[in-house]
Amino acid sequence: GLLVVVAIGAIWLGRAVLALSEGPGSGSKAGLRAGSGPIRTALLPAGAVAIGFVLAALLPDSEVLTLTRLPVEPIALVVALPLVYFAAQVLAARDARRFVTGLVGAVVAWFLVVYPNIAALPLPSSVVNAYQGILPTYLYAFQFPVNTTERNVATPLLSPTLAILTIAISATCLVVAYSASVWRLALAESAAAAAGVSSSDDPPDGLLRTGGA
Repeated sequence: GLLVVVAIGAIWLGRAVLALSEGPGSGSKAGLRAGSGPIRTALLPAGAVAIGFVLAALLPDSEVLTLTRLPVEPIALVVALPLVYFAAQVLAARDARRFVTGLVGAVVAWFLVVYPNIAALPLPSSVVNAYQGILPTYLYAFQFPVNTTERNVATPLLSPTLAILTIAISATCLVVAYSASVWRLALAESAAAAAGVSSSDDPPDGLLRTGGA
């Protein structure tokens, strides 16, 4: 139930937030008045998601399907798909004022939702189980397994693994340094070309900033 609410709610809220950037007069008072309709439209999925969480918390704790040794990574990837669509609205945002207002509103709303759990208030068991589905926290009965690996073993400082890691890190640093040097040269050449400076007038040091680059 929580998975269905999160998947549908993320897509619905994402489309509503995307609709906030549509309309004339973006960023002005006229645009805010013109966007009052989309803002009201965004409140509808937000309220529906809140109601969906409440209904999911009221579901009985009876077993519907029992699976053993099921990895959690594929489940996290499936849940991340609608959340990626919702997070993509950050790239599509064009109005900074509306973006900040929406972000602060989302932070406040999410804090109000999770506050009863993080404040350790006494809650019904069904509500507690619902929080365990939406928060990346451990259950109260969770215990780490005991590691019986032998630790009193000799660990040599100079080993083939250390040599391989040193070579790999050195090669990575060289590639990054060369890429940064080429990038600075390209910036200097493009700035010089934009300023109308010929190649004969370039300074002998290619890394020297020219033309305000």
